[in-house]
Amino acid sequence: MTEKNVFKTAGLMKEMMKKYNEAGRKAKDDGRLVAWVTAVFPVELIYAAGLFPYYPENFGAVAAARKVAHELSAAAEEKGYARDLCGYARCGIGDAYSEEHPVGKILEPDLLFCCNTQCGSLSKWFEVAGRYYQSPYFLLDSPRVGLETDQLCIEYFVEQLHEMIEFIEKQTGQPFDYDRLREVLNLSNEACQLWNEVLDSAALKPAPFGFFDACFHMAPIVTLRGTRDAVNYYQALKKEIDERIENGITAIPEERHKIYFDHIPCWPKLRWFSDLFASRGALVVASQYTHSWAYSFDLERPLESLAENYTHEFVNRCFEYRVQRKISFMEKYNVDGFVLFSNRSCKPNAFGLYAKSKLIREKTGLPGVVFEADMADLRLFSEDQVLAKLEPFFEQLN
Repeated sequence: MTEKNVFKTAGLMKEMMKKYNEAGRKAKDDGRLVAWVTAVFPVELIYAAGLFPYYPENFGAVAAARKVAHELSAAAEEKGYARDLCGYARCGIGDAYSEEHPVGKILEPDLLFCCNTQCGSLSKWFEVAGRYYQSPYFLLDSPRVGLETDQLCIEYFVEQLHEMIEFIEKQTGQPFDYDRLREVLNLSNEACQLWNEVLDSAALKPAPFGFFDACFHMAPIVTLRGTRDAVNYYQALKKEIDERIENGITAIPEERHKIYFDHIPCWPKLRWFSDLFASRGALVVASQYTHSWAYSFDLERPLESLAENYTHEFVNRCFEYRVQRKISFMEKYNVDGFVLFSNRSCKPNAFGLYAKSKLIREKTGLPGVVFEADMADLRLFSEDQVLAKLEPFFEQLN
């Protein structure tokens, strides 16, 4: 196992997430409404309305990282849900039906909000959960966006944001506070800017930070974006990275190659992958996944700015845009090769990866490989099969 220098801020992050989960339980006790939200959702509106945002996808990722996702998935499958469904959804559904809760019981929602820029599975999962928990459900619908901005899409999305605010006002019995929304957006801007600066440090060679580090440190930018806690955390992380640069502390002992990785990591094997790449002198430096929260909001146009940011997530873009976006990351981080993860759980991101791999190789001349597994379910992972794909790739790098 490769020795790594542990980040001092890791303990701060664990404590922060512990407090976040405790706050969710307390919200229930205090009568504060708990709102389920998806990872790519304008959570700034939820924070501004005084609701507690809860991320069931994060619950699935934690279950996967603790290597129990297959147990929860099996519970969902016993109820008739297919193994081909998203691993996060199967974890959430399985926990609802289980008597045992290996990562703690999923927090029950009072309201559910889903934005379908990520995929169609989330909207159906939240629909099912709304029926199960007998809680109101609001779907924020986004048409697909091509290579260029679609103004009709923005206008359509803004209209829905107005509808959602009316929905929130009806549920809370309180008028929506637009001044508070601007305060939350300003905090989001600060946190996102710091997060981008942290991610950019991976472009240095040798680098103090890499993709597998980002997978650990990304929790606050997802769950606490729009809060002072997130800003404070990324200020501390950025300070520690600056100190690492000054003291020559690197992400891996001997960095020889930089690698682009797409997309969500295989959570139960995160350390295995990290050690494997490090043992080959290869630092995974970037992924569209960890760069997903690179928002920048205009406080003078809050709703329009929310629409522009959340409809233009790469998972809601056309095939050509996705290829161009991957190549732009490869150029920015000056990578020596790329690895594309065909994730059985996340079909919108796995779709067309072999064709994308071929196009990227033709356009960049870089070596690349596609491997198949699942982000959560260990029943769908084979070390031998993954190594059979990656070992020839490492030989190409050398």
